Amino acid sequence: MRRVPIFAIAVALCIASESSASDRSFETWSQLWTLCRNAVEQGERLNVEGLIDLGPSTKVVAPLTVEGSDIPLLPGWDAQEHTWQYPGSAFVIVEVVKNLSPPRRACSVKLAPDTPAVTPDEEADFAAEFMKQRRSLVVAGTHEERNPDPIFSTNFGVGPIARSANGCSIISGLQIETRPGREPLFISFSAEQSLFCVPET
Repeated sequence: MRRVPIFAIAVALCIASESSASDRSFETWSQLWTLCRNAVEQGERLNVEGLIDLGPSTKVVAPLTVEGSDIPLLPGWDAQEHTWQYPGSAFVIVEVVKNLSPPRRACSVKLAPDTPAVTPDEEADFAAEFMKQRRSLVVAGTHEERNPDPIFSTNFGVGPIARSANGCSIISGLQIETRPGREPLFISFSAEQSLFCVPET
């Protein structure tokens, strides 16, 4: 039987470990989030070069109602979704078109199915990287801080000062949940807001 040197095994394990770690690296996440943000903020097609097409799907959201009222607080909607993934990446990128009038665009980066949840240490690192990118955008004078509601353990956002072609405000954000007893969450996104749009006349 051919013997494999211990050193070679150690090197192979090291390479495998680094490859696994790169699957959920900040660089990969940042690239995907930037693709999302540019597509929604600039009204461009999502750049899917180098991504694996995981196919389309449909999402249906019921109207938000209050007991005793026949008028919904928010209308229901359905959306066409399309998912892509870098080969071997722990993240997927999901483009969404909500069938409202006019249609609203959104794009998000999530953990792929069966990927372990983000740890509190990773949460802190992702938050720090997001804040770094947000500072660059705000300093450039094109964006402003625009945090989502403080629902999760991390809730950071930024948005362009200019509205979308639909006259909608846009928010791009990072939301993470790692607290014990809570449903784990990791999502970074960019989306036209469904309400308070002022179309150009």
